[in-house]
Amino acid sequence: MIVHFFYALNLLLLLSCLITFRLKKKEHRFSLSLLQILGVLPLLSGEYIYFFYHLKPELIPLLLFSEAIFTLLWIILAYQLDKMSGATVFKNRFFILSQIFAGTVLIVLTVYFTIYGTTTRLINGSLVFTRHDPIFFYSIFLLASILVAVWSLELFWKSLTTSQRWEYKVLILGACMACGTFGWVSSHRITHHKIVAGHFLLLALFLIFAWIFMGYAIVRHRLLNRKMFISRKIVYTAVAPSVFAAYLIILGILSLVMKTFGFSLPFVLLWFFFFLGIVALGLFITSAKLRRRMHFFISTHFYINKYEYRDEWLALSSQLQGASTETDVINALQQILTKSLYATHLIIWLEDAESGYKPFAVSKKAGVKWGIKKLALNNPLIQYLKTNLCFYIKEKEPDGAWKNVMEQLSDFMTDHNLVLISPLFIGDRIVGLIGLGPEFTGGNYGPDDFDLLTAVGTQAASALLAVQMAEKLAHIREIEVWDKLSAFVLHDLKNAATILSLVRENAPAHIHKPEFQQDMLEAVDDSLGRMAKVQERLSMIKGEITPVWQNLDLGILLKDHCRHMVKKSEIMEINLNCPTGILVHTDPELLRPVLENLLLNALEVGAGGKKTVAKINLLQDDFHGEAVIEITDNGPGIEKSLLPNALFEPFKTTKPKGGGVGLWQGRQLIKSLKGTISAKNIIQGGAQFIIRLPMADVVKTENG
Repeated sequence: MIVHFFYALNLLLLLSCLITFRLKKKEHRFSLSLLQILGVLPLLSGEYIYFFYHLKPELIPLLLFSEAIFTLLWIILAYQLDKMSGATVFKNRFFILSQIFAGTVLIVLTVYFTIYGTTTRLINGSLVFTRHDPIFFYSIFLLASILVAVWSLELFWKSLTTSQRWEYKVLILGACMACGTFGWVSSHRITHHKIVAGHFLLLALFLIFAWIFMGYAIVRHRLLNRKMFISRKIVYTAVAPSVFAAYLIILGILSLVMKTFGFSLPFVLLWFFFFLGIVALGLFITSAKLRRRMHFFISTHFYINKYEYRDEWLALSSQLQGASTETDVINALQQILTKSLYATHLIIWLEDAESGYKPFAVSKKAGVKWGIKKLALNNPLIQYLKTNLCFYIKEKEPDGAWKNVMEQLSDFMTDHNLVLISPLFIGDRIVGLIGLGPEFTGGNYGPDDFDLLTAVGTQAASALLAVQMAEKLAHIREIEVWDKLSAFVLHDLKNAATILSLVRENAPAHIHKPEFQQDMLEAVDDSLGRMAKVQERLSMIKGEITPVWQNLDLGILLKDHCRHMVKKSEIMEINLNCPTGILVHTDPELLRPVLENLLLNALEVGAGGKKTVAKINLLQDDFHGEAVIEITDNGPGIEKSLLPNALFEPFKTTKPKGGGVGLWQGRQLIKSLKGTISAKNIIQGGAQFIIRLPMADVVKTENG
């Protein structure tokens, strides 16, 4: 009678596959597959327990039919996982036809085994079969199906994001346990040609654990896309019966194991608690949320203070070392708050003297619906925080000021999913705000949390003020440098004007003398030269550079320029690898100062007492249509803080007598030539500058 009952349940599971054709959404088909697996796992476990006590050749058709149903449903689940991952490796129509074919074959095989039986023999508690028996080939089919399922599980897992993996990891763990169970049993049958009765109880145990893991994941993370609402009274009433039922189940399992294997109670209890310990250790290692809950429990139940303020202060101090921008300071503050407090929702506002407090940082799990709003300087919350350590919506003893703020900011706190806002104080000034969502533990914030926020908030506020003052000081220094540059420009103009004024005063009396005429022409030429230099400097500052375009052989220009550079300096060696025939569309009068400045920089930096050696390579990049000039020296290289772009900014230099204008000017010139310049350090030591210029044929093609 029970055999027919098992047949009927398996047949119902098989017929449930027909519902798939009526479901249009892949999420619904995925949910149906999960329900089928949740139904077939306990059914198959129950059959295995029955086979353990009543194994005989007549039950082989039921065994194979049940395992075949499981295999079919498992392949369907693998297909649905593949569809959910988006990286489909199965063809939809082909797979549906294969399901129909597999179902038909299963029914035919079941009828065949029922009528004609198999060649299996019961020997020493095991069913033995030959290599030509259908069971052997069926075991191969089972193993192949499991491999396909494992492949689909891997594809599905790789397609998930970090947050999605948190939802599906227990489901995947249970699925892998089931796959490992059937992979082992099928390989054992293929290798040893027998079905061992003693294995059935172990298989049932593994499948039950897999069912528990998968069921927990489905219920815990609502993977069936269904929401269940249960009254708290029902939950509270069901606690005691559930605990008692769990106790009876565990007691029954222990009794069954003792009776089956003849073990003593101490032995069973020892291994039972050892297994529970291994499971608990695995969950603790893989679950960050469990570790945080454990940390919270220990902090709140075994210590007077919830936090070790010294440790948090030192941790934040370590994070703030080297912080040079507001972003660095806020990132350090976020890391400390995330690790210390039991909240995943975090929003930080920073002060803006003109528009109030602007949102600066938002945690990934902030859960804000309509975007982060800024807070005006005259906002009631800001006025409240000037005289209070924080604003907490669950204040136990609210005063009139708190009630006034709560009435006005109730919607604000709800929209931003916040329960607590704490200021970043430096003296009497609020430089920022910290907004926290509820504790993920379900608890309430208390005095220890408020003290921690005050401590780290004050420290972070001091770091923010230091960064802001450093930025203002740097800006002031830039203005001073610009003032100095203006002084140089005015000095050149003044000298030129003075010379011309002297010439003008002496002209009436000496204009007829040839010597005076020659001096006058030289003075005019000198003044014009000074003015031209001033004009050139001002043009580069404004970006007003007009090249005189021409096509020229870049290799010839580089060789000619380097020949003159070597004549000027006997302590510098230049190695050239500049083939001729590479034509560029450029202005040589603008390109030469850039090359001269790079070589002079290499000479000024030096090579640590050795002779300065510069290497110039000329390459042709046909893919981008550019000529590439690589200038490499054997000096100490460029400071990492200046790479990759800082050294091209005005007044950025590490040379003792450098003004920080040459490279900035060079970049402006190269930009006017429609090229680019970049810098890096090479592994062998030294710096390398790379200039890219458009080739003549490319410019001609672009201009038609």
